[in-house]
Amino acid sequence: MKEEYFVEIDFILSLLKSNNKKIFNEIILAKKNKMWATTIVFSMVILDNIFNDEYYADIIDGLEINNLKYSKDLIWLRKRRNQILHFENLEDNSSIILSDQDLKINSEKAYNILIKSLIKLFPQENF
Repeated sequence: MKEEYFVEIDFILSLLKSNNKKIFNEIILAKKNKMWATTIVFSMVILDNIFNDEYYADIIDGLEINNLKYSKDLIWLRKRRNQILHFENLEDNSSIILSDQDLKINSEKAYNILIKSLIKLFPQENF
């Protein structure tokens, strides 16, 4: 199992430019250190970087980028990221959006969305 995990990481790193490689490595460290919010935020950062980088425009089909950008998964991820970055205290204190358990579950989902999205964007036949 661990060997598959490292193969996945090596494959993902091979797809990314240097700045995104650094961010992906930060995600791996965040996961190991239970920094759930970081995993969520950085997962969206990598995808946004790819969507807005001219380098990737030559490699990835524009229709695929648009389909992914507006997919249910990325809308969910962007919403979670925004909840973390733009959280305001609720006046009535009726609920806490950023509980540790919710963040852990959401970070696992965010990471899976990132990996799944990268695999969709970079089919292996391109390499």
